[in-house]
Amino acid sequence: MRRRLHTCLTFVALIALATLAILPVACGESETVAAPSGEQSSDIRETRSGEQIFAMTCASCHGSEGEGADNWMVRGEDGRLPPPPLNGDGHTWHHSDGVLYGIVSDGGLGLGFGSNMPAFKDQLTGDQIIAVLEYVKTLWEGKELDGIALRQYQRDSSADDPYPATD
Repeated sequence: MRRRLHTCLTFVALIALATLAILPVACGESETVAAPSGEQSSDIRETRSGEQIFAMTCASCHGSEGEGADNWMVRGEDGRLPPPPLNGDGHTWHHSDGVLYGIVSDGGLGLGFGSNMPAFKDQLTGDQIIAVLEYVKTLWEGKELDGIALRQYQRDSSADDPYPATD
């Protein structure tokens, strides 16, 4: 019971921090979003579900259903792109597993994507990054391009660039 209360309080604290982190963006100011640290990171490390990790680390920017920010293709005043949709309505599905892993691990600037995406390599294990990405792929269910499932397109592009070996 005590652990459950701690988990609930931690989740509420994460939501509050996430809200504070995105307020400057919502108000038109430019500010880099920071990845969780300290006690938040240890709570995330205990989480095993990609969906749970997504809710704790990604949803504050990308939306609870991966819908992304409005005008996600329009650079802000800082020259950076807002969070794209991850639900298949954007372009995430055309990146290979290796590229997607790199974006989450090293952040958007780390790979030259010109976004405020923070690096999560110090907060998430390799297996957790993969779990999040596999969850994101479930958001593409039922979406197709020219009669081919988005997941199939992405699977094909990942054949030569898979996830790196992890933990």
